[in-house]
Amino acid sequence: NISTLKMKAIALSNSGYHEKSLKEFFKILQEKPDDVIALTGMGVGFGNLGEYQEAKYYFEKALSEKPNSIIINNYKEFTDKVISKYPYKPTEKPVELKKGVIVEIPEWIKIIAKWWSEGQIEDSEFTSALLFMIENKIIQIPIIETKSESESKIPEWIRNNALWWAQNTINDQDFVSGIQYMMEKGIIVVDIKKSHDEIQKERDYEFSLFEKYIRNISKNVADEKRYIEYPNPSGDVIKKFLRDYTKWNFEEEAKTASSNFPDPIYKIIDEVYVIHYKVFINEQPSGLPLDHVSTLQNSFAFWENQELNSNGQKVKMKFEITGLKHEANVWVTWVVRDIGEGVLGHAHLGKGVVEVTLGDYNCDGRFQLYDVKTVEKIMTHELGHSIGLQHVSDPNSIMYTSLKPNYAYCLLG
Repeated sequence: NISTLKMKAIALSNSGYHEKSLKEFFKILQEKPDDVIALTGMGVGFGNLGEYQEAKYYFEKALSEKPNSIIINNYKEFTDKVISKYPYKPTEKPVELKKGVIVEIPEWIKIIAKWWSEGQIEDSEFTSALLFMIENKIIQIPIIETKSESESKIPEWIRNNALWWAQNTINDQDFVSGIQYMMEKGIIVVDIKKSHDEIQKERDYEFSLFEKYIRNISKNVADEKRYIEYPNPSGDVIKKFLRDYTKWNFEEEAKTASSNFPDPIYKIIDEVYVIHYKVFINEQPSGLPLDHVSTLQNSFAFWENQELNSNGQKVKMKFEITGLKHEANVWVTWVVRDIGEGVLGHAHLGKGVVEVTLGDYNCDGRFQLYDVKTVEKIMTHELGHSIGLQHVSDPNSIMYTSLKPNYAYCLLG
């Protein structure tokens, strides 16, 4: 059951059993080679083992299936950065595993390839001969699915490949790439029916190669004392916040009434009430992976661009950042503590404390960071409360009662 395998693989990854997790994701890809969660999970697993080039390979494959995924793009960005920062020698991958299955081509077929490359036999004869030999397992190569965009003419580079292969200038795999191209373009249409036992035998062999590859990676990491930077920073973020809990949280202030905060001042300009809020922004732990402080400016801009109405009067907002707590009308901070089930943020009405959560445990049971856009939406919503706005029933409004968060790194997000 693919769904069960996914949940098992994710649970193993979250528990730190990265080798076991990779094996479960690999089993999924044997059944469904284009499964996005499994491809991403493979990337995360290899990243957790410090094998970043292989991680990047799987993230790129996942992106080819789901190019607009914030989660996969975050992981891809991580691998690009870590590869540039920490050069290392990738663990050699078994040749057979790279190709999917063993390539077997009898030597005498080079004679046929040479005849065709020299024009001694027609294209149709050559492709028919290849098809017969593939379907009867005289030639054993990975079968490629025919795509919708087909071709009828064999490209010249395939003819050149055949000649060079016959002359031993290129290897079997380079020759096979030409055959696979013809399969993909519908020049050769292969119909091979394998028994269940044959399929399982191939998968078992492939899995044994993968297990050996994982063992080699783990050995190399230990022998090299390789530095590992983990792809999902969510766990490290919560540790940073918990090390100095009171510094990053306004928990006690949030429990008290907002009456201790000074009232914002206002001016009347062209019959519009312009209310000035001074905002104190709390520090953040160093080295956070996602920049939320800069997006606060987007939240300020959102409300400054609104013209509100209060008791028949037009009202505009202006925000100014201050480094002095005592003169601030609003204190803003980002937190990782639980502020209530399903609660993404908290704010005093009109003035006081604004708290925005950076993540939760609801995606896969482990603390997972929200993506930047989600945190920005929560902040904009809570700032709306801080300037005196209540919840509304319009689901398209930023002040709607609920928001479904998106995650930055969670595989189930």
